[in-house]
Amino acid sequence: MNKTRIGIFGAGYIASVHADILGQDDRVELVGVADMVEANATRLATQVGNARTGTTLEELFRMDVDTVYITTPNTTHVEPVVAALGEGLNVFCEKPMATDLAGGERIREAALASTGVYNLGMNRRYAYTHDKLKSLIETGDLMPYSAQFKLNRGELLRPAWTADPSKTGGFLYETTIHQIDLLQYLFGSIATLRCAARSAISDAEFDDFSMLFTFESGVVATLSSSAHSGWSFPFERVEIYGRYATAATEELERVRYALDLDQTIHSEDYTHIPFAEKGGYVKEDRLFVDALVDGGTPPVGIDDAWALNLLLAAIYESARENKEIDFAQRVRAAIG
Repeated sequence: MNKTRIGIFGAGYIASVHADILGQDDRVELVGVADMVEANATRLATQVGNARTGTTLEELFRMDVDTVYITTPNTTHVEPVVAALGEGLNVFCEKPMATDLAGGERIREAALASTGVYNLGMNRRYAYTHDKLKSLIETGDLMPYSAQFKLNRGELLRPAWTADPSKTGGFLYETTIHQIDLLQYLFGSIATLRCAARSAISDAEFDDFSMLFTFESGVVATLSSSAHSGWSFPFERVEIYGRYATAATEELERVRYALDLDQTIHSEDYTHIPFAEKGGYVKEDRLFVDALVDGGTPPVGIDDAWALNLLLAAIYESARENKEIDFAQRVRAAIG
């Protein structure tokens, strides 16, 4: 069997997470690592074994890769993704797709024109907690009517770059992007949205968001995300309310649900499971390689990535202009 030949561009922490997972997949060969800081590339290449190293994307291309993992900072995704797709290579890009509409459209056009497969890294979809919620909804055991999402990011101090929009693209493009992505993943297409936001502790950008979403399915959901409230457990939570049923997550550690009125509460605890597995990284990498090997659909392909990019821009627009946005109409206009 010919192995998928993967190169990694950007040798930080998240690159090491993916490298460990891919290194255990016998369908994959990790052939190269490139990072503008050569020592970082060397460190990760040593971790994965016999990978070659470089400092540029072009050097990575010359290593005879067929697939590139883009794991550079948020605001630096567009150029390497477009370049790799232009070479006909498969691309797995860590979130976000882009940090503005123009960048997202460039990637979309490149992906549609490329023979390569594009996938956006949204691991929280496949976290054990959210996998359980998705399963309950898909089997009909839980029929959502409304939901509350919350993430108190804690602070913008550690690491310091999380307070720098020139690196993150804005607060919502960091961890909160996962909760925003889960909205449509769990409940389907968004009809309308409204966001109120302010700068509580940051001089650079909004850092406190309260959002309201309606869905074409009839579900109504709220999402609250802040950067100033500390790390009190559970700082990440999803609560879903159905017909005489509830389900709630506690970070990536536990999910509790009751599906009827008899007060029986089912609880699943994932505390003992390694982070990369319970956090969804293992499953998303496996699904991506499955798509490459079998010719199937990638887990978060170009259409999902583009819709998320549109949604993030619309939330910021609502916050800046203090208005409700007809998101369904916005999507139709963008497609047309």
